[in-house]
Amino acid sequence: MSLKDRIRRDRVLRMVEKYLKFTDMDLVVKFRLVNRSLFAINLGLCGLTPEITYDVLKLERVGRRRIVIYYSSKLYPGREIPYLLPERYADTVSDRDIELINTGVEKYRLIRTIKKCDETRVQYDHKNYTWDLEVIPVF
Repeated sequence: MSLKDRIRRDRVLRMVEKYLKFTDMDLVVKFRLVNRSLFAINLGLCGLTPEITYDVLKLERVGRRRIVIYYSSKLYPGREIPYLLPERYADTVSDRDIELINTGVEKYRLIRTIKKCDETRVQYDHKNYTWDLEVIPVF
């Protein structure tokens, strides 16, 4: 697959992401679709330690395309830590998802994963790996 084909595929994925918030898809599937992007997503000031799960306590929409996610601190038990979700992930989160999480109907854990760069991911900042966010359902 040529670079031009991969960029075209990535552009289609970005268009699909904008409409995911209007579907009844599970939040896990939505995040997986965002993680299939060709280009790495800048996670901003992400204080999550890689490969460690954090309990998602609540989500709060602060504007049209911004969502703050509150997770429990591993260092200071009982303390809520806010994290501004990157736009690509926030675009997929619906008001229904926020309501289900905030009411406690659905519970998730957030994890910062490491993804090796290969033909499916373009390198970011001259490193051979990038970071992704995943959510894991808690039963």
